[in-house]
Amino acid sequence: MNKLHSLTGKDLQNKIEELLRSTKRPGIERVIKFLADRDFYTAPASTRFHGNHEGGLAEHSYNVFLLLDKKNIDYGLGIPHNSVIIAGLLHDICKVDFYTTGTRNVKDKAGKWQQVRVYQVEDKLVMGHGAKSVYMLQNMIRLTLQEAMMIRWHMGPFANEGDNQYGFNNACEQVPAVCAIHTADMEASNLFEETKKV
Repeated sequence: MNKLHSLTGKDLQNKIEELLRSTKRPGIERVIKFLADRDFYTAPASTRFHGNHEGGLAEHSYNVFLLLDKKNIDYGLGIPHNSVIIAGLLHDICKVDFYTTGTRNVKDKAGKWQQVRVYQVEDKLVMGHGAKSVYMLQNMIRLTLQEAMMIRWHMGPFANEGDNQYGFNNACEQVPAVCAIHTADMEASNLFEETKKV
């Protein structure tokens, strides 16, 4: 599987913190402390899909930032660089303190049952994926409308909640950067991030 970068562990944390500080956004130190004090750098990105390993959330967040930054430059989207950093790196902040570990019984190659460690979801604030990220961030920093829309709709049509089946399309029409972060998220998840088979 191709990788977008080789940063891991403390090197990845330092790079993410450097990028966030570069925005000079009032309150950004609160975000940096929040990420460091919680499990952002050790949490998985999912339970069964992309980045379902320790550190997967930080890796995925950095991958989305890199892809969004490239799209912004290549396609001349005009998204302010600070917004690329904030939306790209923090779109999944809702996954902080979201996963726990447990066990599951699976058959090994010989057909014998064995217990394996797995990640499980424990959602303590059920608000919807993108909306929860926006809510959490707005308590630490002020988001622009473009940033809030990008984060809210980064899951694309999978984020349609309620009766509004055209919500994602309408969001893309209002804020074209929504489409860019959604495709960056999908590309990172499906083209560049491994899924650990359980």
